[in-house]
Amino acid sequence: MSICELLSAMPWWYYAALILFSLYYAVRGVVSEVVNYREAPFSKAQKVIIFYIQEFLFKIIFTASSFLSLAIAYKIFSSLQSLADISAGTAVLLVFLFVWGILGLSGYLTGLILAGKFPGIKGS
Repeated sequence: MSICELLSAMPWWYYAALILFSLYYAVRGVVSEVVNYREAPFSKAQKVIIFYIQEFLFKIIFTASSFLSLAIAYKIFSSLQSLADISAGTAVLLVFLFVWGILGLSGYLTGLILAGKFPGIKGS
């Protein structure tokens, strides 16, 4: 199945949720940046270019990718004949897609990507 077929098979409410979650997290991210850089010695235009546009796009892309990963995971899972015959590669892919999707929908994916590690794990 191609990506176009996958996208055309998704119901309207999935697209509505994708748009709502993406916009919510994008606006939330920009508001957070406004609060964080309120006292920064930049002009308003510089703040928009340096911080706000990047945060908006970052949140939208990662939230949309999480919806897409859950759709792909659902399609793969529903195409399986039996869970007893699942290969290790398919299982790892399903777990990865599910974790990516859940982290994206909960809003923690961008923080995880920026940190480069899971929260609570001590780095060297």
